[in-house]
Amino acid sequence: MSIPPPHPQSSPGPYPQPGPYGQPGQYGVPQGWYPPPGASQKTNVLAIVAFIMSLVCAIPLVPLILGIVALSQIRKQGEKGKGLAIAAIAIHGATIAFYAVFVVLGFTGTLDGGSEPKRDTTGQVTGSGSSQVNDIRTGDCFNMDDDLAGVQDKDGGQARRSVRIVPCDQPHKGEAYAVFNLEDGAYPGTDKVVAIAEEKCGGTKLADYVGKDAKPSEKVDVYYYYPQLSSWTFGDREVTCFLADSSGPSTGSLRATGGS
Repeated sequence: MSIPPPHPQSSPGPYPQPGPYGQPGQYGVPQGWYPPPGASQKTNVLAIVAFIMSLVCAIPLVPLILGIVALSQIRKQGEKGKGLAIAAIAIHGATIAFYAVFVVLGFTGTLDGGSEPKRDTTGQVTGSGSSQVNDIRTGDCFNMDDDLAGVQDKDGGQARRSVRIVPCDQPHKGEAYAVFNLEDGAYPGTDKVVAIAEEKCGGTKLADYVGKDAKPSEKVDVYYYYPQLSSWTFGDREVTCFLADSSGPSTGSLRATGGS
């Protein structure tokens, strides 16, 4: 009597028989990509740029935006640099808050701690008082703590924003002869702002104020305050043109209808 050969599925072998779900141990094992041994994550470039800009760059909001974008990329790509991105956001956020508080206090006069100048019904100054550069009106005479060399040409916007307005018959350093606003929009850059200030502070505005035939002292020169990027962000658009004597304070007005 012959014995039939065993069924192929029951043949013994070195491997266990497959179950209904495949090879033993296969069911439920997560599949995925794992970095090879020794592989290292790269640092997100935007996180580095955002951190550096938050320390050295005054461009508003850019480091903040870059830091937020960097965090999103780090989460998606598994890169390093989360700490740099968070630091950039925190540093620039604090910088913006500082400038906001400083500008608000400056515009409200809180930093001066003094009373505003007194004016008559025509706007003429009759009593001295502390004020901001943006509060100076055409015809106002004023004193400032800055040296005139510190407010000349491109350094004008770096000067202090507070002044003390006085009646023109009292000793004063500056006399405003024109005040105007620049057009709204993105900050045009310091060179452009200075070029506009030089153009509009000269010519007819000066001649109309002092008179076409007037010949001021050779020591009297044109100066101007203008908005910087930091103040432009908070709405500052004002340019103030003024005359000053480099030899020291003077009394009287240089206006054609004023006293000398």
